[in-house]
Amino acid sequence: MGVLPVLQRGRDLTLCLSNDDLPNFYMEDYSVLGLLVANLDQTHRVLVGKDFSVDKNGDYLKVKIDRSEQMPEIVKLLSLNGIDCTMADIVDQIYQG
Repeated sequence: MGVLPVLQRGRDLTLCLSNDDLPNFYMEDYSVLGLLVANLDQTHRVLVGKDFSVDKNGDYLKVKIDRSEQMPEIVKLLSLNGIDCTMADIVDQIYQG
């Protein structure tokens, strides 16, 4: 089972990353795929309403997924509910040297 981080667009993208999540050695090609949304609270309501397992941690969500096909399903579900969302690399602001 994996976790898809979901963050409010325009906020600090590293909010959901703890030091424990980062490998000891990583290079510039390290990335974490996440979802940026226009309205985090509405996103939470829609996902919970469709029985997704969602942990809300203040400024971000962690959506549990069982298979990679669920990511485009989530994007489609949010779009159908009027929520603008984009897949993005959420570690592009971390120093990678």
